[in-house]
Amino acid sequence: MNPIGHLGIVLSVFGFVVFGLVARDETRAAKIVVVTALPMGLAPDIDLRITQLAHRGLTHTIWAAFLAGGVLALVAFRFEPLALAGKGEETFYGFVTGFGGICCHLAGDVITPMGIKPLYPLLEKPHTFDLVYASNQSANLALLVFGVITFQIAVQQARIADPVPAYTLGFVHRDLGFESESGTDIET
Repeated sequence: MNPIGHLGIVLSVFGFVVFGLVARDETRAAKIVVVTALPMGLAPDIDLRITQLAHRGLTHTIWAAFLAGGVLALVAFRFEPLALAGKGEETFYGFVTGFGGICCHLAGDVITPMGIKPLYPLLEKPHTFDLVYASNQSANLALLVFGVITFQIAVQQARIADPVPAYTLGFVHRDLGFESESGTDIET
């Protein structure tokens, strides 16, 4: 795929992540995740600019995804201005963003005839679904349009949803009728 196709895949996948964050009223975290995921979705093609790296070699593997996830998890853990809710959540979001962004790129390349070698150098067999050529502008544009639409729907639906407090599993005591209007315990 070319960059617009890869960006479309990232938008469609990370729309679900953003939905969860926006629904939990964590819009700052959602913005950080998106701004970081988009370049991660393009990062494996750095091998096109570095002549010592084979195209769709090490940068197009699951190992690169784990490395990117680990690096972003470390950055999120150590970089104070990125403080979201807690160090555990920061680290998790960092990993998901790095790992997920690279995996989105791999998903875009596995559908091309050239395919990818996701476990290279352990297994050198390429995997491909051979659905569409990477240079197919119609397919790339369709992926971008699909990504933008699904991302927009996810954000709109998250804004409609009731905010879910980050510290709960989706409900609070008052939702269950355990608090009286005065805030004191209900006597029987």
